[in-house]
Amino acid sequence: MTTSPAPQKLLARYRHYYPALLILLISLSALFVAWQDLNWRYQQRLQEYFDFETQRLTSDISKRMALHGQTLRSAAGLFAASDEVTREDWRAFVEMLELDRSHPGVQGVGYTVWIPAGQLEQHIADIRRQGFPDYVVNPLEPRSEYSSIIYLEPFSGRNLRAFGYDMYSEPIRRKAMERARDNGELAYTGKLVLIQETKADLQAGMLAYFPVYRNGSIPQTLEQRRSALLGWVYIPYRMNDLLKAILGQDLLALRLEIFDQDDLSAEGLLFDSQASLVPAAFKTDAGAMTRIQRLDLGGHFWTLRYSAMPAFSKTARFEPPWVEVLALVLISFLLFFITWAYINARRNAAIALQLTESLRQSESRFRSLFENSPVAYLAMDRQGNLLDVNPQLCALLDYDIDELIGRKLFEFISPETGQDFRLKLHLLNHYGLLECELSLLTKLGHMLTVILDGRLQGDKARPAVIHCILTNITERKRAEDKLQLAARVFSDAHEGITITDAAGNIIDANPTFCAITGYAREEVIGRNHSILQSGKHDAQFYKDLWQTLQTEGCWQGEIWNRKKSGELYVELLTISAMRNRTGEILNYVGLFSDITQAKLQQQELERLAHHDPLTQLPNRILFNDRFCQALARCKRDSTLLGVVYMDLDGFKQVNDQFGHEAGDTLLIEVAKRIKANLREDDTVCRLGGDEFALLMGGLESKPQCEQALLRVHQAISQPYYIGGQTAKIGVSSGITLCPLDVGTPDCLLSHADQAMYLAKQQGRGCYEFFQPG
Repeated sequence: MTTSPAPQKLLARYRHYYPALLILLISLSALFVAWQDLNWRYQQRLQEYFDFETQRLTSDISKRMALHGQTLRSAAGLFAASDEVTREDWRAFVEMLELDRSHPGVQGVGYTVWIPAGQLEQHIADIRRQGFPDYVVNPLEPRSEYSSIIYLEPFSGRNLRAFGYDMYSEPIRRKAMERARDNGELAYTGKLVLIQETKADLQAGMLAYFPVYRNGSIPQTLEQRRSALLGWVYIPYRMNDLLKAILGQDLLALRLEIFDQDDLSAEGLLFDSQASLVPAAFKTDAGAMTRIQRLDLGGHFWTLRYSAMPAFSKTARFEPPWVEVLALVLISFLLFFITWAYINARRNAAIALQLTESLRQSESRFRSLFENSPVAYLAMDRQGNLLDVNPQLCALLDYDIDELIGRKLFEFISPETGQDFRLKLHLLNHYGLLECELSLLTKLGHMLTVILDGRLQGDKARPAVIHCILTNITERKRAEDKLQLAARVFSDAHEGITITDAAGNIIDANPTFCAITGYAREEVIGRNHSILQSGKHDAQFYKDLWQTLQTEGCWQGEIWNRKKSGELYVELLTISAMRNRTGEILNYVGLFSDITQAKLQQQELERLAHHDPLTQLPNRILFNDRFCQALARCKRDSTLLGVVYMDLDGFKQVNDQFGHEAGDTLLIEVAKRIKANLREDDTVCRLGGDEFALLMGGLESKPQCEQALLRVHQAISQPYYIGGQTAKIGVSSGITLCPLDVGTPDCLLSHADQAMYLAKQQGRGCYEFFQPG
């Protein structure tokens, strides 16, 4: 079978282009392989971004739940700090928490009291006397142990339904309450329906408990914790409200499902971010990225399941590799057309003449460009003699063209860069290129920094010429020098320096910061400055700090922070706000130094200045200050202040018999016994020698003062065992009561001294009251 002539002629006509078609085929094959690799890398980056976002959201939830746990510990501390927490105290405490602002999504903070069965009737009567005549403990069925919600703030709306409810009667709540009671730790319940819920907007719920023990501290043993239990402080959560408050708009492209422990069924579902969204755009694809994480909460845990929505990829800060693919497509076709053009050129001999004419025109255009270009040009021979320059080079060096032609370029180069230029000029034959940075001196004596880019041109028929372009980078070099100086200051400064964004997230930290805090630079980048908070400053302190930064742009002061090791330290900190041209704050720069040792030395000096070096009791300076405070408190509270002047009986004999060292030991023991028998708010001071002064405030009567003083006398009169020997002393005291006796602190102390001498005269070992008038 023969082929028709027409196709044969067509194939013969285009057989010269077969190489170009082969190159196109190879390029498209390579393009397909490259696309597969780029797409795989893009999917990897998308997966990493998905993992990062889910980890960030889990961290946000964990931090918020930890903050709520700290709130419950603070609430338990309220009971430890006070003998009785009233309803008004509880309301004031919860209002101070500012739940709507600091704890959004929390339904309230409450307290449920523990009621043994024998105390139920008395408990109900007590609550009814507080203004709740219909109060009962629900449910009403008899049982051996009860609990009742007596405080829950805000005490309004759906929270009123929980008043009087016995959470211990319900198994899920009881399990968490028993775990909190027995372990002395925070405990969370499983999934439940809050007693506050109504038919409208029904949500899954949970509760967090923290035990409250008698005397405020957590007992050591299980039996002690159970017997010392007073009740529980707790927080009720409606899961939809809680999670929407924590996450806000962060879940627009992600679906988050939270399950109780490992129950991934509908019965265990606590929260579904897309439960109310039915459009297809918010449905999870079968092949979508998913991730399951576990979040431990106070002896309980949640299972978090994340799924990427179809719109998730649009939220990423990178795009699919369309640009790279397009570039590869262009390169493939470019190679094809170049090959096509090359083949076509070889087939057309006439192009040679066109190229010759084009070359002549090109030389003409080059000369025009040489003369009129805004870039400085020069031409020189191998020895550096200037053969030609353009007007821009003349303007750069402040010379006329006649002053430059024929001179050596070395005459304008500084010695620091001249040696390097000479070496590269010598190697020009080998490389054919000349690239270097030069410092040139102008006619007016100014030093310029330029980049010289040269190409060697020449053949056997013509001498070699080096064509060079000079780019003035003087201003850029100065900017680089400034940046290098700033970088050296940042890295070599003896003060810690941090730079954060407007939200307080650290974007850089210098080595001194790492040395002081113990954190590596990589550990803090991207984390908020709050990781250093010590807990010694309240929320108002930080609120005032940020307010000052916003209004004045700078804050300076002392602040306590915490190192990575947990060690506290105090630093002298200066924070400056960096604003853009419109006044918007972009960054904060913190400069600080560790002054912990200086503070400790200052505290030690203050202690030495206000305390007796032997007994560590307050000296006269501190005693006078506390005396004034006690007088003011006595006047404010309408109570009595007992001022006691004490003198030891028989102390001189101990000194003479056993020596001064034994006497000092005895004085130390006397000071301990006095302090052990006084209240915490009372003050004891060593006036000198064997004389002591006492301030006993908040007294209601004279007999109360006598009872306290008798305890001190009895304690001092007990035997002392010093160096294997027994010593015994007594004490004589004089007392005056304010405001029954009126006068200045020195006057009142003098009256007590007079009464003490009267006690000495009465036979020692006793006390006497000063009689005014």
